Amino acid sequence: MGNVYNSILDLIGHTPLVRINKLNPNNKVTMYAKLEKFNPGGSVKDRIAEYMIEQAEREGLLTKDKVVIEPSSGNTGIGLALVCAQKGYPLEIVMPETMTMERRRMLLAFGAKIILTAGSKGMDGAEDQCKQLIEENPEKYFRPNQFANKYNVLAHYETTGKEILEDTDGKITIFVGGIGTSGTLMGVSKRLKEFNPDIKIIGVEPYPGSKIQGLKNLDVQYVPEIFDSSRIDEKIKVKDENAFEMARRLTLQEGIFSGISSGAAMYVGIEKAKELDSGVIVVFLPDGGEKYTTTSLYAPKACLECIKKCQIVTSITDEYIKSMEPFL
Repeated sequence: MGNVYNSILDLIGHTPLVRINKLNPNNKVTMYAKLEKFNPGGSVKDRIAEYMIEQAEREGLLTKDKVVIEPSSGNTGIGLALVCAQKGYPLEIVMPETMTMERRRMLLAFGAKIILTAGSKGMDGAEDQCKQLIEENPEKYFRPNQFANKYNVLAHYETTGKEILEDTDGKITIFVGGIGTSGTLMGVSKRLKEFNPDIKIIGVEPYPGSKIQGLKNLDVQYVPEIFDSSRIDEKIKVKDENAFEMARRLTLQEGIFSGISSGAAMYVGIEKAKELDSGVIVVFLPDGGEKYTTTSLYAPKACLECIKKCQIVTSITDEYIKSMEPFL
């Protein structure tokens, strides 16, 4: 009965570490990917969704007469939708109209109401709309506010960081993760550095104007209230094309179907591996590729180019891609 659970929420966390083999450029360095796609909602955000909602319940901030509301580009919304559906809370997610159809339909499948905002305004527009709705009806809503909620950080301190130390027996040299809300980096950094201050924490961010969903450039975008720059040893910027290509390579060469921000993190992890004489690198992959199948990330021509570049054995040809384009 060891694999029998009382609720799907019991499956949040304890995600696997998988060794990176073909993409590792340095045989003196061990590389692992922490696969958050194995959470029931498909991403790391399940962790904070459960943690923030349950803490709000304990503190009396969230009661059955409230509607949960949050601006989200997708993953946090899906995590909240999963948790709220199980606990019996209505949920409204405010998101830019540019977010993928996969995300919208997952939210709808879990019973969430979607409020779309102008794509040109990005997440700032969703944030503004969310604030306006709360101002108009403050008694109606409870907002977790992932960018300012201390439990976003504590969720990763109590779970993610602890898991990494346990699964590596504390033998970790570098942790690489993307900068979004910054909750993952803040919580993991606190846990790892309490154990060993010499463990390096690398934050991955995009260049201004990037299309890497889920990551923030803190030089030009809103800095989350929970962010503490002292908890990061180094910030490294990644170009869109490098993130996209690495996500495809993770899929092809390691069998890890990956999202764009996962590609960005792995790109930095590989660059760091080249610099070390020895060590253990853990790269945090926040979600999988399932929510990106209708984006340019997995466009047929892009996939074929990557197949050729990686010299993967395949029966797929240019002619085949051309003939199948109307159906893919």
